[in-house]
Amino acid sequence: MEILGVDLTLPLTLLAGFLLFVYIYGKWRFRLMKNAGIPGPEPDIYIGDLRRSIRDGFDLENKLGNQYGDVFGLWLGGLPMVNVLDPDILKEVLIKDFKTFSSRLTFELDDYPLSTNLFNAHGEAWRRLRNIISPTFSGVKLRRMCAGLNKCAGKLTDNFAAAAESGETVQVKTYFGAFSMDSIASTAFGIDTQSQNQLESSFITATKKVFENNIFENPMLFIALIFPSLQPLIAKLGFSSIPRASKKFFENTAKDMIKQRRSEPEEDQRHRGDFLQLILNAENDVTENGNNEQSHKKMSTDEMIGQAFVFFLAGYETTASTLQYVSYILATHPDVQQKLSEEIDSVLGGKEPDYDSIHNLVYMDQVVTETLRLYPVIADLQRYVSETTTIKGWTFPKGVYINVPVVQIQRNPDIYPEPLKFKPERWEKKSEMNPMYYLPFGQGPRQCVGMRLALVEVKIALARLLQRLQFVRLDDTPDILTEFKVLDVFAPKKPIELKVKFR
Repeated sequence: MEILGVDLTLPLTLLAGFLLFVYIYGKWRFRLMKNAGIPGPEPDIYIGDLRRSIRDGFDLENKLGNQYGDVFGLWLGGLPMVNVLDPDILKEVLIKDFKTFSSRLTFELDDYPLSTNLFNAHGEAWRRLRNIISPTFSGVKLRRMCAGLNKCAGKLTDNFAAAAESGETVQVKTYFGAFSMDSIASTAFGIDTQSQNQLESSFITATKKVFENNIFENPMLFIALIFPSLQPLIAKLGFSSIPRASKKFFENTAKDMIKQRRSEPEEDQRHRGDFLQLILNAENDVTENGNNEQSHKKMSTDEMIGQAFVFFLAGYETTASTLQYVSYILATHPDVQQKLSEEIDSVLGGKEPDYDSIHNLVYMDQVVTETLRLYPVIADLQRYVSETTTIKGWTFPKGVYINVPVVQIQRNPDIYPEPLKFKPERWEKKSEMNPMYYLPFGQGPRQCVGMRLALVEVKIALARLLQRLQFVRLDDTPDILTEFKVLDVFAPKKPIELKVKFR
């Protein structure tokens, strides 16, 4: 074949051969789950089931679960996901055989030192960090935090009260996000971010950019998703999964906090029991002779930066999202709001809530639990299969991820009759529920380490708010939220807006 006298036979043959190779390779790599006998739809070349995920959102898992049963495969770009709904298999994955399924799904890009955090850590590094961090959330330490949380909740109540006086419509996530950021900063790091005085503070702006950074806006994240094997190359080229401005902000902020705390007199440091002091103590918690029994308690400065980053990030999103959903539920279920307000009056009698008194708010616990059933902050959990394993006749090959579809499980009508109805009375016998059917914070050794703090924050905020105020729906507030972001935290596409009025 000639064009303008140039013979293109060889170039066109090479191009055709290359395209054929690309096609064959794309088809070949999708055989992993099929060869293991895991059913699922036929994936698109290279992008896998990403097109279906974008089109159907969280309904996709419902559709495929109905079609294929309790175990089925999906390809999230180039990542093999085995969706599991069977509670017996989930118990093996999340608890019993934890060593085989101990790692989460993360992007291995140029995120250091923020990537040294507990969420990203694997193996022995994760175990060491978890042992250091866990004491932060003991009952004794949570009791001490309640004074600071009440101060932040008081400011939150004042801000909502101002909105009630003006009659303005409120995007509730904005207010709750500022409260969450102030709470985590004061209780964990002993600093004041002024977030509730400046609803778009630098801390909140940097945090929002992290959550808004998704694969559709970040081309390198998209490439890393479609071709996971290229992640080391993408990292070497200096591309991060975290927006550069946010990465710089949190790294510098953490360094400044550490430097400032180290400059304090030792006597002052000893009286501090917050998260920052705990990890600072861990850095020096090694004997001078290098005793191996103590070395597992050590944390590097870079690891301290990583823990501070994920603490801000997770502390902001879990509490703020849960509170926005609870406020929506209260506005759309005035009978629930009235009953909860009456319980708060009866138990607290106008006093500030504390660690002990909130445990007497039984109906509040049911309301929060049911809210997290309907609207878990994290829609799916993933665990990496480090060794080929067979459970209940299913073979899970090394290299795939077990995906736990939390939303689908917690809205399963066979487990929760009338699953889209808000029914806090479901939890009157909470201890009788199979723990594999309720997973907003995960289960097993990698269950969210900050779960107890998040629930204390939520309950103190609700108690303070409902002592003075109530939430009111707008004319266009939907009875049920149906539209959520795809491939993100479980967040509504449209921000929740409500009104607030005095009781």
